[in-house]
Order: sequence, then structure tokens, then C-alpha cells
Amino acid sequence: MNRLGKLREKAIEELDAGDFQSALKLAYEIRSLGSDRIISYTVSGLLIDIGSALENEEIVKEGVDMLRNDFEAVEDYDAPTAHYNLANGYYASFRFKVMRDSHIGCFAKTELDQARKHYRKALEYDVKDTGFRAKTWVNLGNCLDTLGRVMDALECYEKSLELKPDLGMALGNKGLALSYYAAVAGEHQGTFLAEAYSLLSKALQLGVPPEKTPTFSKYLEEIGQKLPDKQISNGLPEYPGYTIKADSKFDRFLQEFCLANKLYLNICNFCQRCDAAIGDTAVIKKMIVPVDKDSYLHFSAYLNQIKQDYVTARFLLVLSKYKGLDLDFADKYVRIINTLDYSLHNIYVQLVKTSFKVFYDILDKIACFINDYLELGISETKINFHNVWYSDRKTKRVRRKIKDTRSFCLNALFDIHREFERAGPHEKLRDIRNALTHRFVSITMFQQDEGNLTEEIFIEQTLELARIVRNAIIYLLQFVYVEENRKEAKTKGILLPRFALDLSERL
Repeated sequence: MNRLGKLREKAIEELDAGDFQSALKLAYEIRSLGSDRIISYTVSGLLIDIGSALENEEIVKEGVDMLRNDFEAVEDYDAPTAHYNLANGYYASFRFKVMRDSHIGCFAKTELDQARKHYRKALEYDVKDTGFRAKTWVNLGNCLDTLGRVMDALECYEKSLELKPDLGMALGNKGLALSYYAAVAGEHQGTFLAEAYSLLSKALQLGVPPEKTPTFSKYLEEIGQKLPDKQISNGLPEYPGYTIKADSKFDRFLQEFCLANKLYLNICNFCQRCDAAIGDTAVIKKMIVPVDKDSYLHFSAYLNQIKQDYVTARFLLVLSKYKGLDLDFADKYVRIINTLDYSLHNIYVQLVKTSFKVFYDILDKIACFINDYLELGISETKINFHNVWYSDRKTKRVRRKIKDTRSFCLNALFDIHREFERAGPHEKLRDIRNALTHRFVSITMFQQDEGNLTEEIFIEQTLELARIVRNAIIYLLQFVYVEENRKEAKTKGILLPRFALDLSERL
């Protein structure tokens, strides 16, 4: 091994041992060896990691600048790691800003956008190292969690744990995310806190980077104070598991499909250890309302429609996949011309197309809910999920009433909107929806070019959209839950709350 290799190995050993000053000294020694791409690749990564651990903004900036200046050469040498390290640098830079203002990421473009872009780029490469992929999923999840997108973050942590079940950082960060999630879990709060406590305990036992140990230990202690001593000593409680009670083979298929793809509208998607995992039980739990205006019923009516649209879109998707029911009779008298392009025209494809459109349209209904709830005053005939956020669409000036909420739950919805914009990760889903609604989408037996899709790919993209919409509905409910708690604290009993149970008792 040459001198550079030995110094790099020693620097990583010191970094892993928590001796960050020694690691920093070695990083600068490596830099003194020259200025080729391997040195830039090595030193920039070390500086970003060391600066993050020391909470030294200047060291991180030094590493980011070095990597950006030589990025093409470093990318040519090791593209996945180049993107991963640069993402780490952007994420660390953002975290320094959060230390000065915890809401800096709300409704604004930040370094977090670049961090996510480079983490996703790193995941595009066929890297055989499962540890690398697992760490990248964790860090992407951390970005999403920071933005209030706890559901999306949990999905990233689970993908990481599928690759490496004993990764302490994945377990610990999933525990932290579940502890935040527990705040809006209602009667299931204790279960989520117990799960979070167990995950954090396991993470610390397996080992995490030295600089993360104090944070995880602190949260472990805080969660422990909220749980009964018996629950802590016994670990996770025994769960009975869920039981599918179906009236037909299709009903069973539908329930199994929803569970497998986590498509139910409830907070138990990430648990699925009891019967609460089955069903669309998410509702507005309570609202603080004036005596002369029952806004609880008004907004519950909105949510009822959103949920029913979601259930319908999901039903159409499941029906298209069910093989136990022959729907060919629907096409019996339909005359189709063979256009020699291998296009598929049948009821099953149309079910998926309709499902996709209904899922996407729910986002516009969420925008209507936000418009009414925050009294933004936008005409219902002009509102959609992509214009509700801005007072000026050209300059992307976020509406004052939206910014003033300083709500991470609402920011989660805003961030989802941004991912549908040009160059965003969900841009293609938006293009498909526009083509389905206003033009044509060709579903073919074989994918010949970007202008058409196979049925299998189209179903995968519909499932992706379904999960995005599921998360969006949950974030909307979380936003309302937090806002109503704030109202209750401010009014101090002047206005009375209305509860979900009140309405069901009437019926």
C-alpha cells in the first residue's frame, strides 16, 4: 500500500474512533501530497465527515469546495461516492443553518435540495456494496425527515434495513422518526414510543458513530420518561398480529394487496402487528370551532371526499390486478383497429389509467382543503396543488399565511409539490397525468421508446403515485392536528373542541 493509502486508512480509523483532530491532521497531510483526483476524492470526503462530526462549518465548506471544484474528475474516478460525499457536505451545511434557525427549511430552497439530488444520484448506480447503499438510504431519509416528511423518511430507513438489518444509524434514525410520529398517533402513541425506544436501544448496542451517541442517548432517556418502567424493562409488548376477515376471494386479495403495498389510510402502515393495520381509519380527530360555525363538519366533508376518491382509485388498481374475475366481457363489443404498434387496449389497462388520474386529482382536492382551512381566498375554479402555495407563481413567492404557519407538516406537502416540478423526481408522474387527461398515453406490450410504457411499468408508477398521495393525506391530517392543538392552547377553553367520536355517535 502506498503512502496515500496508508494515511487514508489511518485517518478513517481515527475518525471511527472519535479522534477527529487526529483524523483532520492526517487529512491535511494527505492534501500536501499533491493535487490529483484521488487526493481530492480522499481529502474532500474526510473534511466533510470530520467537519460534520466536529460541528465545524468552515471545515465542511472547505471539503465541499474542494469536491465541487474537482467534481468531474472525482466523479470519473468513483461516481457513487463522489455524489454521496457531496450530498453529505450539502446536508451538513444545511444542518449548521438549522442550528441558527430551526425553521430555515420551511417553504424555502436550501442545500437540502442538492443533498437529496446527489443521494438519489448515488443510488442510481449499481453498487454491490450493500453497506454503502444502506447508508445512502439512511441519509436520504434524514433529509426527508428534516423537511417534515416522516412517512417518506420511514420508507427510506426500511429500505436501508432491508439491505443491512444491523445498521445502527438506520435503526436509531427510524426510532427518532417514530418518536416524532407518535406525537400524532393518538391512542397508539404508547406503541410507537415503545417501538422507538426499542430501536434506539438496539442502535446504541450495535454501535453508531461516536458523535451520534449523545443524541441517541438523550432521546432514549426522554422517551423512557414517557413510558411505564414495566414497558421499558420488558421491551416491546407482544402483538397479536392482524387477521384478515374477508367476505370473498376478491375482498381477501384487496386486503392483502393493501397491506403488502401499505396503501391503507391509517397510521399503522409501518407496524402491521394488529388488526388496526387494516382499514382507512384516519380522520380529523378534533377541531376547535366557534359556536356559530361548525367547521369540523365542513372540513370532515372535504376529507370524506378525499378518502373516498383514494379508496376508489385504489379499488380500480386492485381490480386491474385481480385474476379471479374475468372482465373481458366489458370489451366484447369494442372494435379496435390494429395500429401495428403493439398498443394494449382493454378494460384492465383502462382501470389503471383511471386509477392513476383519480389518485393525482386528490392532490388538487388537498389544495382546496388548504385554501379553505387557511382562508387563502383563492377561487375554487383556479386552485390546484401547484399554485396554492404561491402569491406570485413566476417568482415562487410563498403565500404569507402559509409561511406564517411555520409548520413542518404543511412543509411536507409543499415539498411533495416541488418534487412534481420540472427536473423534480416526480416530474414524469406529472407528465403522465397531463398526457392521460389532455392527450394520450400509449401502453404497449414492449417498451420501444420514452413515448410509451409497458403495463408492468405503468402499474409500478401508479403504485408510486398511490403511496405519494397516501403520504400527502396523512401529512394533511398531521397539519390539522398540530394546528388545532395550537388553537386549543391559545383559546384556553373559550372555544370548544369537536371530536370525531361526536359525529359517529349521532349516526
